[in-house]
Amino acid sequence: MNWHLHEIKRKTKTYISLQKNQREGKKISSDYIYLGSIDKALKIFADIQIKPLENEKEVSYSGEMILGSIANSINFSKVLEKYTKDERIAEALNNIIILRTLFPVSKRRLVKIRLEHSILKDSTDLKYFEEVYEFMDILHRNMGDIMNDAVTKAVKIFHLDLNHLIIDATRIKIWKDKETDLIRFGYCSRNERKSSPQVNLILGVNNQHVPLFVNTYPGNTQDVKMFGDFIDQISTRYQELTSHIKEKFVIFDQGNVNPGNIDYLQELKTKGVYFVSMVKTSSSGKFIKKVDKSALPVIYSKEKSKNVVTKIYGKVMDEEVYKKKSRVLVCYNPDIMELKCKILDRKVEHIKKMVKVGETQDDIKMQISKYHLKKALKIVKRGRKIEVEIDDNVLEVRKKGYGFFVLFTNHPELSAKELIAIYKSRDIVEQGFRALKSDLEIDPVFHSRDDRIETHTVMVVFGYLLMSLLSVALNGRKISYSFGELKELIRSGNAVEGFYENEMMKNRLKLWRPIKLGDELEEIFRKLKIKIPGFDVKECVPTDF
Repeated sequence: MNWHLHEIKRKTKTYISLQKNQREGKKISSDYIYLGSIDKALKIFADIQIKPLENEKEVSYSGEMILGSIANSINFSKVLEKYTKDERIAEALNNIIILRTLFPVSKRRLVKIRLEHSILKDSTDLKYFEEVYEFMDILHRNMGDIMNDAVTKAVKIFHLDLNHLIIDATRIKIWKDKETDLIRFGYCSRNERKSSPQVNLILGVNNQHVPLFVNTYPGNTQDVKMFGDFIDQISTRYQELTSHIKEKFVIFDQGNVNPGNIDYLQELKTKGVYFVSMVKTSSSGKFIKKVDKSALPVIYSKEKSKNVVTKIYGKVMDEEVYKKKSRVLVCYNPDIMELKCKILDRKVEHIKKMVKVGETQDDIKMQISKYHLKKALKIVKRGRKIEVEIDDNVLEVRKKGYGFFVLFTNHPELSAKELIAIYKSRDIVEQGFRALKSDLEIDPVFHSRDDRIETHTVMVVFGYLLMSLLSVALNGRKISYSFGELKELIRSGNAVEGFYENEMMKNRLKLWRPIKLGDELEEIFRKLKIKIPGFDVKECVPTDF
């Protein structure tokens, strides 16, 4: 609390004021707000703690202060100022990025509503709403350099892990009905129609979920082409940072596995970039036949819940994939095998039940086809009855193949444990994409110009960077939350702000009254050494004002 009670004694009476001390150089000056005699002062003081205030509004502050602390630790505002050449613009952009991370709404709503109810209002100098777009246009010129400078600082401050750079891409939906140089029509997901307007977002992250590099590409660009161009860019333009990364890996779907793409990715090996992917199911059988699953060692384990651990067994070998010498890892997961066997049995039982209750032959055949069981189940008609013949040998062969998957890479020396760990790290990028799309609501993008679409996308990634660094800082202090949980927690601290007036006082008081923080949020403030704001009088305004 900046203000404290000050006692003034006059003969037999005691009078109370609020006093605040301020240091001016070597001297300390004091301001006073006279409250009256002790009994009246105590009543006033009780009122200003609990009484509803005039023009009262809720103000968010906890998330802004926490992310602001992370941004300050990497001099993010100074980095922005370096490229925008304007301190005011840099501070406004810094605050807009923080606020958009906490409250993912449109820029208009962000400035006109959220900013008005945020502690950042007084430090964000916007003369008119459209300035946000003007500042975005300035930011667009140097987004890659800003990301690089911020990450370079973060590497030193947070001791980021640079052993591996994991690269992957996703598609961002755009709210627009025509194509541009950046926007292209295509599939944004398996469940969407082909005509979805989209752009591609590519990220390079480390093992701590921290995005180190980002870029956008036209929505119809092939993944391998994006990977190649992206790697060229970061390797030449940001060599100072990439030189510290031990190894770089592109991890991609088996849907991208074909001879042309493999040839293209092989060329990246000369630049110190390797790929890891999954062999297509139709081609993996020849490798699976070469292993005895009962003799496979454990290469990966993870605790799913208390006393439940999932294990993957595997063996690495040097084989040819698409006529290229590759490191091949045959993996076996008994949990997946058991789950798929149960699903298969349920499907067979469902078909048997359909026969028993007398459903039509066409409906049964349609269901068999849907379950991909044509080779194992056959419908026969005996007189008026329909029966199902089950080939147990076909089912048994299918079950024996369950639980296997095969990985391959052009890295010549990876062990089985290293290869599976790198492939599993793809989940890190996928989790980042999920956080961007769900918690940070990066899409659909409602801008129409290509440059603003790019700027919006990268600004959201800047917010993801701050949240990731916060997670790293808390993990180092033994505090761990999911991305969504952490965002909701840090923005849960609010205060109320408004005016208090009393007939005994000469001035109206503009008060700041924080709501008590929850224990978990208070612990984060304490661990990050951020001072929690307390009750305060912001200003005194004459009552006849």
